[in-house]
Amino acid sequence: MSFASSFRCLIVVVALLPLVGCATVAGGARDKKITITSEPPGAAIVVDGQPFGATPAIVKLSRKSDHQVAIHMTGYEPAALTIHQRFNPWFAGNLLIGGLVGMVVDLCTGATYTLSPDEVVVKLRPEPSVPAPPLIPSGTQK
Repeated sequence: MSFASSFRCLIVVVALLPLVGCATVAGGARDKKITITSEPPGAAIVVDGQPFGATPAIVKLSRKSDHQVAIHMTGYEPAALTIHQRFNPWFAGNLLIGGLVGMVVDLCTGATYTLSPDEVVVKLRPEPSVPAPPLIPSGTQK
């Protein structure tokens, strides 16, 4: 193998090193897209106290922590749930493919973790109706 072809081979290997993190390649890095839908549609979405629009929506959330999600709509009981941070099993693929470099890439990009669930479907329940007070005919009051 000539020096030029060896050098080209080295350039290709160095260029591909950032891509060897198994969790990064398989699941993406940093933020994760979570689909949030509701029945009926059009409910307000609040994540970690911040408004995120209305359902249906795809929101990008950081993989670094759990997230509190609230979904509410006038005339319906609010719904609340937690999207949990979980260990990304693809990170273990570095033992076979990515090696130490792959582990470092995954740790630096945040791909070591994932979020669960990655799809939220909420069926909102109508608020219970409050019965109106009975009408008292005029002239019969004490």
